[in-house]
Amino acid sequence: MKTIQWLGTLLLLATLLTAQAKEEEVAIPQPWGTLRGTLVTPDEPANTAVLIIAGSGPIDRNGNGGPALHTNAYYQLAEALKSTGIASLRYDKQGIGASTYTDPNQRIPEDSLRFEDYINGARACIDYLRQTGFEKVVLAGHSEGSLIALALAADGEKGIAAVISIAGAGFPIDEILQIQLGIQTMGVNPGLMLSTQKILSRLKQGESVPESEIPPQLQMVFRPSIQPYMSSWMQYDPREEIRNVQQPVLILNGDNDLQVSVKDAEALAQAQPKARKIIIHDMTHPMKISQERDMQQQVLSVYTNPALPISEELVQAISAFIQTL
Repeated sequence: MKTIQWLGTLLLLATLLTAQAKEEEVAIPQPWGTLRGTLVTPDEPANTAVLIIAGSGPIDRNGNGGPALHTNAYYQLAEALKSTGIASLRYDKQGIGASTYTDPNQRIPEDSLRFEDYINGARACIDYLRQTGFEKVVLAGHSEGSLIALALAADGEKGIAAVISIAGAGFPIDEILQIQLGIQTMGVNPGLMLSTQKILSRLKQGESVPESEIPPQLQMVFRPSIQPYMSSWMQYDPREEIRNVQQPVLILNGDNDLQVSVKDAEALAQAQPKARKIIIHDMTHPMKISQERDMQQQVLSVYTNPALPISEELVQAISAFIQTL
């Protein structure tokens, strides 16, 4: 009896070790330091890997960005893809999480960061996956990550089999900010709307706007230190990028996404008629299902709820799309 128990313990230990071997920490040397991520592979050998590209802000490889954003959405997506036989790599962006600089005390100045830095980080991950032996690399960009994925594919980056845009903006960031800030300021102070338009126009032309010329109410959005990044971001129009993508494209959006609306998905689909567009009922921006239509309530029930699973329909759509490649 003891022998049987001992053998059972050994089998359980072997199973756990095998499961742990399916999740591998990845370290990719970069000029600025080391980009780190997690490679998840299914039980059976896979020739396709999905590169999960995070959205804007200090969001880590799991889809978390502090107490105000704790979703585990990217972790859940990787695990769900693994169950369908698809490998994935998710990573911490430059200076976020474990993707540290060579000098541990170094922090990249905000005014030194450019949108291209994030493009280069994703490119390094593509190269890693190809060198690892994956025949097909599918880019799955979420929110801002959608634009990064589209820009890489449009630029002819080698090794990209397809692109999946998840809650990706359909308009350049300057147009989005103009609408969002216009709604907030029109009824309160019409002068701020005009200031916003002038600032955005100058930034898009690559000019800098002195702090003294920025109204106090707009300082947080247009502070001088963030202007170089915003200017570089404004040079990318999602419609132009997706129009130049030759690979198959899947556009996914939720009809309960209060950050990126269905209109964005429609704009992308119009720019690339060959793309497949799927709108998922009740899916929110973090790729999870909720009936809450109020942003504050979504933050409480979705954005800070890591236990809430991601949309099954989303996973099924991604899996089915990859199987056609």
